[in-house]
Amino acid sequence: MTGPFEPIHADPAAPVRAGLVNLLGIGAQKCASSWLHAVAASHPEIGVADPKEVDFFSYRFDHGYRWYEEHFRRSADRPVRFENSPSYFHDPRAPGRVHAYNPDMRIVLLLRDPVRRAMSNHVHEIIKGHIPTLPFEDGLANNPAYVEQGRYGTHLVRWHDVFGPDRMLVMFAEDVSADPSAAARRLFEFAAVDADFDSPILRERRNDSDRARLPALRAGLRAGGDWLRRQGMEPLLARVKRTGPIDFLLRANRVEIRDEIPPMRPETAEMLVHTFAPEMAELKRILGRETLPWEGR
Repeated sequence: MTGPFEPIHADPAAPVRAGLVNLLGIGAQKCASSWLHAVAASHPEIGVADPKEVDFFSYRFDHGYRWYEEHFRRSADRPVRFENSPSYFHDPRAPGRVHAYNPDMRIVLLLRDPVRRAMSNHVHEIIKGHIPTLPFEDGLANNPAYVEQGRYGTHLVRWHDVFGPDRMLVMFAEDVSADPSAAARRLFEFAAVDADFDSPILRERRNDSDRARLPALRAGLRAGGDWLRRQGMEPLLARVKRTGPIDFLLRANRVEIRDEIPPMRPETAEMLVHTFAPEMAELKRILGRETLPWEGR
């Protein structure tokens, strides 16, 4: 019998086992994926990858299964092993690769208004230092991923064709914002873990549209938080983050990027709505929905 860190296909004559990872977040980028990871990591029955985004089935597939599963060494004994890489959703190779690794994989997908997602994509590129603080329209002209990652119908049909609707949970960031507790319960029920678990993450304020005045300070605080999470000390982390000195440091170190970027032009937003319209129609068809959470707002 193979162990959790032996290569899955080392012996061609041996029975093929399903991969160690059995719950996978696939995106989309800037659609509450950080919330998804944090909530999953807080659950005592769910082990998560370290670091959280491995990008194995998209950018690092040539590293092999053993390399991938080494990212779960600390959590291999948990009944659910979760990895979350937003790069998977729009990569046409990923569904087949995931299915070959584990045909019983449970797939979690979070989506949001694609126009707002595109703007958040732009903010993300600025925060990461990939581009200077430019107007959205300049970033859009330079980066086709702003639109490509919002082609939800095109990407989702590939995953549905491989896994089918029963092995996929599709949620919306708008619903997460409106009722995070209900969203967490849906996730836990889908993962077949204790759905009554009260995650401390649900009481945290999260902001992904700022950057640090002192990046080293933010990196140090995050490293400390990640260490506490790996030790299963989420409740302690939640209390520490609410203490006066830590809360002051976190707030003082933030620079709100959206305040430095001109708002998206109305004609740009209208153009994107038109561009995405066929994709949203296909999304509704796949999900059997009459409307989407952001429509009519």
